[in-house]
Amino acid sequence: MARRSDLWVALGQHLQISLIALIIAVVIAVPLAIWVQPHKRIANVLLQVTGVLQTIPSLALLGLLIPFVGIGNVPAIIALVVYALLPIFQNTYVGLADIDPAYREAERAFGMPRYLQLLRVELPLALPVIIGGIRTATVMIIGTATLAALIGAGGLGTFILLGINRNDPALTLIGAIASAALALVFSAGLAVVQRLKWRQSAGWRPSSSSSAAARQGITPGSSLKKKSWWPASSGASRRFSLTCTSSSSSRPTPTSR
Repeated sequence: MARRSDLWVALGQHLQISLIALIIAVVIAVPLAIWVQPHKRIANVLLQVTGVLQTIPSLALLGLLIPFVGIGNVPAIIALVVYALLPIFQNTYVGLADIDPAYREAERAFGMPRYLQLLRVELPLALPVIIGGIRTATVMIIGTATLAALIGAGGLGTFILLGINRNDPALTLIGAIASAALALVFSAGLAVVQRLKWRQSAGWRPSSSSSAAARQGITPGSSLKKKSWWPASSGASRRFSLTCTSSSSSRPTPTSR
């Protein structure tokens, strides 16, 4: 009974460390990837830097942090954030970079401000790729967080260390299986979110017959297919459809249905 309560305490500590590190990594990596989108050279440098940081062994990184921040949760969270930056930053950057140029042409044609372009069109389009990076980072964080027990941060790694110290394979298996199960649960949950069919509330997609022309600008007679941002399961109260008129001087107008 006491062992079960210890397991729940360790599980709570593990979740706390992992979620804090994941949130901090998302807050750093996603805006950074958006900012470097127009700056290809800076983006390549940052991708190389985050890649190099991932090659540092976990124990070495924890040992390097101890003289500066001591032991406990702080060095553990810093180390986990460092390892989570690459997949989130890389997937966000790639997801935004791979958006069809025709979308951006449509955004400019309708005079959308930059923040609306990001919120209503580009980020929803890149969201499955971004969530894929967060999913990879989550599994990596949960697995690596077991090493936090070495510096007094607690977590499921305490069972693994206790099993090694006492030569008790049962304790080691409890810590390892609990950590793996936690990673699988979070991975499965994010996979479900990733597969949702996100629709943009004010996004547009040129039809296949006019996509080539749309890359050079909105041309007469081209049509724009409807997209909305919210998941397909939740009914959108308002939808927009936009079409280009036959006159080159006229502007497309939204029609509420």
